[in-house]
Amino acid sequence: MTGNKGLTLLEVMIALSILSIGLLGMVSAFDTGHRMLAISEKKSLAGQLARNKMEGLRAQHPSLLNGTEDVNDTGITRKWTIVQSTKDPRLWVITVEAFPTNQPKQSVLFKSLLFY
Repeated sequence: MTGNKGLTLLEVMIALSILSIGLLGMVSAFDTGHRMLAISEKKSLAGQLARNKMEGLRAQHPSLLNGTEDVNDTGITRKWTIVQSTKDPRLWVITVEAFPTNQPKQSVLFKSLLFY
């Protein structure tokens, strides 16, 4: 029997079980990565839409005090406020918040000052 150079069934089963445990770990890592990518994509979109709204509000007269809108087909809600400063009446504080409509805790917040 010293001349046989094959693998026993037990050795093959142990190797397959170790390989399957490693592959299961990789599959769960891919799932987590996919979920994190979807969350970061939504936050990036919310940041873009908040920045666009901020620029639009800075270009207008600060008479539009506050508002809320759902951005079409994106699943993002934007809220904004424009408040006159108590220290200088020529200074206005613009705040824009954008968040996924179904997850308001994952918001992106921008603040800016407008001298008018």
